[in-house]
Amino acid sequence: MSLLLVSVLLYLLSGSLFLLKTFVGLNLRNYPTLVLLLAFFFYLLHFFKVYATTGHFPVGDMYGMVSLMGNLLILIFILLDLVFKKSVADFGLIVAFVGFLTTLVGLPAHRVGYKNPFYVYHILSAATAYASLILGGLSSLIKFFVEKKLKAKHIEGFMVPINLLRKMEKIFLNLGFIFLTMTLIFGSIWAKNFLGKHWVNDPKLILTLFLWVYYAVIIHLNLARGLKPSRFSLLSAIGLLLLLGSLLFIRHSIV
Repeated sequence: MSLLLVSVLLYLLSGSLFLLKTFVGLNLRNYPTLVLLLAFFFYLLHFFKVYATTGHFPVGDMYGMVSLMGNLLILIFILLDLVFKKSVADFGLIVAFVGFLTTLVGLPAHRVGYKNPFYVYHILSAATAYASLILGGLSSLIKFFVEKKLKAKHIEGFMVPINLLRKMEKIFLNLGFIFLTMTLIFGSIWAKNFLGKHWVNDPKLILTLFLWVYYAVIIHLNLARGLKPSRFSLLSAIGLLLLLGSLLFIRHSIV
């Protein structure tokens, strides 16, 4: 059995445990999170085993990229769970399901890629940027949902503190913008080495630059003028749609 398949099965088990803990009320302590951590560990073993065998990381195609991004989401969730405990534990089922799906698509991935280290840095920073910005957008959507429940005075069921969601929005958008900047820098250096020029008219690169400008405007307006929380959340949610569109429908024309 491959390491990646073990990771997929463990994510499925973790999701099942989170389901029993969150919706059935079984006292499973930290076992769902521990299984989630174990699944991530097996993905890491697979990740570095491929590098040791082939000389490059398994991120050279869409499948490998999606798997990496999904597992970075898992890592971020685990770190948040250690810090905030119960406040984010209710997201465990969704996160485990994301880990299951994104790791599953990595199973048929072709083992391709480039050995240039700046290409690897470009891919890793892009995956971190997308993971962070997607989490920021999801935090905004959840914030809208929670605020709607509070206005309706319906406080039963799924609830997350508004202040926590606002903090997560800002942290993830700032972190994502930093890594998106690094993505463009490393991509430019790699393009110069591989193609002989720093920029090519590639649709994926053009959209990435547009996303960078979009988030730069949001973050700097918020720092300079202090955007209203509702407007900041709306722009973050729109950014989430743009990110998903870029990830699912736009492809590089140079690889």
